[in-house]
This record gives sequence, C-alpha cells and structure tokens, in this order.
Amino acid sequence: MKRLLSAFISLLTISSSTLMAAEMITTALEVNSSSQPSLILTSKTLPLTTSAAQSYDYSLVALQQAYYRGIDGIDSTIRLQQGLWAGEPYQPGGNVMPQVMLLGDLKATGQLNTYSAPMAVVLLNYSPGGSGQFLYLAVMAYQHGKLVNIATQYVGDRVRVKDLTIKNHNIILDVIQAGKQDPTCCPGDVARHIWHLNHNKLIEVPSHQATVRLTPAILANTDWRLESWRYGDPVTDDSKISLRYINGHFVGMVDCNNYTVTVKTLLRPGFIDVLEQHAAITNRQCDNPLSIHRQKRYFEQLANVTQFTYFAGKLALTYRHDNYIGVMIFDAEKVQS
Repeated sequence: MKRLLSAFISLLTISSSTLMAAEMITTALEVNSSSQPSLILTSKTLPLTTSAAQSYDYSLVALQQAYYRGIDGIDSTIRLQQGLWAGEPYQPGGNVMPQVMLLGDLKATGQLNTYSAPMAVVLLNYSPGGSGQFLYLAVMAYQHGKLVNIATQYVGDRVRVKDLTIKNHNIILDVIQAGKQDPTCCPGDVARHIWHLNHNKLIEVPSHQATVRLTPAILANTDWRLESWRYGDPVTDDSKISLRYINGHFVGMVDCNNYTVTVKTLLRPGFIDVLEQHAAITNRQCDNPLSIHRQKRYFEQLANVTQFTYFAGKLALTYRHDNYIGVMIFDAEKVQS
C-alpha cells in the first residue's frame, strides 16, 4: 500500500512537472545566464450505422482502465488504474520506478479506415524515472466487444501537444518540439505529424505544413478561458476570465471588465514580456463581490508572465510572482472564421 501511494504521488508530480519542467528549467537557466490480436479490415466490411457506432465506449473512464502495449522499455502489456500505472521500483524499497500516465484532457475519435468502426487515439506519458518525459500515441479499437490497444507510436521526449485530431482517416498531431538548436527542456518548433493506420501499424506520412518557431502569433484566432490559477488551484465555476491574442496584445474580460495589455515577443521561442505599464482596464462594478479579488489576482499573475506553451491542447502561461513560479492553464474555444 505504501508503494502504491508513493507511486500515485509521484505520478501526480509527473503531471505537474510535464507541464512545468521546461518553464522552471528555462527560468533557472535565465537566472543563471530553463499481445493483442490484430484487427484485420477488408473491403467486404460494411460501414457501421450511427446507432452501432454509438455503442463503442471511448469515455475517459474506459480509457483510464484499459490495457496498453508498445512502450519502449516496458516488455509487457500494462493496465492503467484510474489513468495511472507504476512498475516495480528500480531499487528495493525505493521511490524511483517506471510510470505511465494517460493524458486525459485530449483524445480524438473517428474512422481510421474507410469501412472501419470508430476508433480512439489517446496520448500516454512515459517516465522511466529520470528527466525524460516520453510521449506516446495509442490507437484504441473494439475487438469482440473488448477495448484493445491495436497500435502505439513514440512521438518524442518532452513534446508539448497543441492539438490532436482525426481527419480524412489520418491522425494529425500538432506539437511543440525541440528544434535543432533547442535544449530538450525548452522546445521551440511548432510542427505537425500525420500518421495513417495500415494493418494495425502507424505509418507516418509527410506533412505539407511548414515547421515554424513558437511565437505568440500562434495564439491568434482562439478564445481562451482560464481553467486554473496554477496546478491544483482551479478557478471557481462562476469565474469568467478570458484571454485572446490580437496584434501584439492580450485582450479579454475578467467578469464584467474588459482589459488589454501589450505583449512583447522575445528572441527565445515561447518567451514573452507582458508590459504592465501598457495596460488598460475598465472599472465597472460587477455583481459578484469576489470579482475585485479575482481581477487583482489575475492581473498580478498576468503581468508577471514570462513564457507560454501548450499542454494537451491547453494554453499554459508561466509566471513568477513573489519568488514563486506558477502556471495558469486556459481551455481553448475556436473562433468561427
């Protein structure tokens, strides 16, 4: 029981460190200088009706208890429990052990072959015990009424996920990954990877989308809603805090008040300077008595943001305030063009 508790705490730490490790390491650098059977699909397979497709359970609860395989360094099939798996400690009685966690905030469902049943694509984070955080993509399908991991693909070390979709029977993964000159901790290339499922093997196909460097311009055309002040500190349900990037500015609302603040892009990918002296905020009296406190806290943290990145499709803004490093997390809402 003690080992399982230790593993659970350690896995929770991974969830936080996967999100914040690069920011904290980069900030420190800145201060100092940061065997499952195969599913065979044939042309005789008939397309499923809508009612049949709805019988496939790809809910988070089902995926968190599923079996997974194909992770380098783990020879056997593993089963997650509430989205977590921990192997045996490397040393008897030790706390360092291989661990796998399902990134439950982002998944894609759809057909990966013309006549196939719907499948799900999920993301797994594998931590062997060191600084590496290895991202894997797993394809889930139903065989004989059971949820099966039919294909698994390694993506990279400390890769940040911007988006995951299924389109035209292909898996499309948009990521922030390390460029040729980037340290592993601090990826700066915005890239797209595309895979096609062929006889239960994922084949990567060329992407015609150019790889670019990470700048705030990537945030444009998206409305963001604040989800948590920092890891483990969610905003309340009645909070209405939004953010959008437009032409060198963060704009949005805190409850009933609008704001705009200038954002300066720095040379290092993902690093920004929020110019507090170039901010404008309306002064309406909101109905909620807690609005004034939320507004104060939000602008204190926003004014001290030094870096942005993505984590499982969410926007992460790293800030330093009162000798504390935190990360605000935002959910995305696509803007209709």
